[in-house]
Parts: sequence; C-alpha cells; structure tokens
Amino acid sequence: MGKNAELDTHVAQVLERIGEIARSLRWKQAGESGLSLLQIRILGFLNAHKGERIGVARLAEELQVSKPTISESVKLLDERGLVLRKAGNGDGRSHALVLSERGRKYATEATPMIDTLSQLDTSTKEALLLGLMGVLEALFRSEEVQVQRLCFTCLHYQGDRRTKHKCLLLDRVLKVAELRSDCPEHEFRVS
Repeated sequence: MGKNAELDTHVAQVLERIGEIARSLRWKQAGESGLSLLQIRILGFLNAHKGERIGVARLAEELQVSKPTISESVKLLDERGLVLRKAGNGDGRSHALVLSERGRKYATEATPMIDTLSQLDTSTKEALLLGLMGVLEALFRSEEVQVQRLCFTCLHYQGDRRTKHKCLLLDRVLKVAELRSDCPEHEFRVS
C-alpha cells in the first residue's frame, strides 16, 4: 500500500456506498415500474445508443451479463411492448432492438441520483466527472472492467485529463461536460 492508503480506502468506501445507493434507487424505480433492474439498464442502454444496431450479444457484453439472461429480459420487454425487434442483416435469426414509444418513456425518467447531482455547483460536478473518468480508465487498464469507451482511453484524445481536453477526430477543444464516457467513434489507444 502506498503513502495515501488510508485516503485510498476512504475514497473506495465512499464510491462503494454511492454505488449501493444508486443501485438501491434504481431497484426502487424498477419496482415502481414493474420492471427488473436489468430491464431498466437495457432500456437505458438502448436509449443512449439510438440509431445503432444493438442485439442481445452486444447488450450482454456491454452490461456484463450472460446472453441467456439478456435474452430472457429482452423477451419480457418485448412482450410488454417496451422494445421492438427489427429484422437484422444475415441469416434471419439476428435482430436489432429499438425502444418503443412506451419504452422511451421508461428509459428517460429522471432518477433521484440526477436530481441530487443537479443541486451541486458546476465546478464540483466537473471535478467529480474528471475523477470518476480517471477511476474508470484505471479500472479498464487494470482489466477489471471490459468495455469502456472513454475519451481518456481513445486514440483521438489529446489532453492532460485535468484542464486541457481536445478531440482530434472532431478537431476541437472540449469542455469537461463534453467529455464522453461512451463514445461511438471511440478507438482504443494502445499504451
């Protein structure tokens, strides 16, 4: 352990507590809507990736859940009319998932976490965002998590991860709020 072991432990505990609270709030939201937590996550992911061809395999990879588990949740969402299956390219068995109008309603409901964060000042939110993106990058680089399409891990990112941020693909300087944590144009930088 390093010289900041006590601080590292404290920060880890706070992050875990926030994660537990966020999950608890999501469970409450899921229960009130009659959906499971995984179904809420699926709707949120589909909403965040409009226009992309997303099937069960991609959902399983992104949400780090088995394909059979995702398939069962998607089947139930389809039966409730929250997702629609669009025929895919290929052998006829594949399909892309899109939100129905009702599904979009569930996916865009504000969560108590968003309401709470809206009460913080901008500089606090920016510092928090930069710090958490740094944690995600470190977890990704240590191979503790699989899929992370952060600016910080992208070939197109140029900056110091604190005050200077530029996207070479977009050819522009980015504000902290414009940094992406799930970029469709992401290309992994090998370091």
